[in-house]
Amino acid sequence: MPEKVVYGPLELPSGKKIKFRRPTGLDRFNVSQTAAIKHDEIVSGTMRQQDYLRAKIITEVDGKPVDGTTYKTLFNDWDDLDIQYYQAVYTEMFGMSDARQEDAKEKAAFLLNNSTSTDGSSSQNNATAPLTDGSPSTTS
Repeated sequence: MPEKVVYGPLELPSGKKIKFRRPTGLDRFNVSQTAAIKHDEIVSGTMRQQDYLRAKIITEVDGKPVDGTTYKTLFNDWDDLDIQYYQAVYTEMFGMSDARQEDAKEKAAFLLNNSTSTDGSSSQNNATAPLTDGSPSTTS
């Protein structure tokens, strides 16, 4: 099991100090199970789940431990600037930065262009392969 690193204290604009850890897949799964999204609230439901996930990984507020079960109400009395500030720090630390997104795109293109069929033979996906000479593709 990977080591649990706790970050902080992070001082928020109001002076509140928090500690938090990196989210896990289980955190995301637990939040999605307790905050199900209805079909007609995809955007607001997804935002709510993200807020819950950010709250779930907070381990301490002003020196007092947080047990991880109060994440649905943790931000209720927080100043909105504190929430936005923490959100920005969280996103910078754990989110898909431009560099990570570009790296993922490059890896996806590589994988699509160098796929292996189920019979073990390598193939190149012509639908996604870049043209090598810069000329338009021609099909007969």
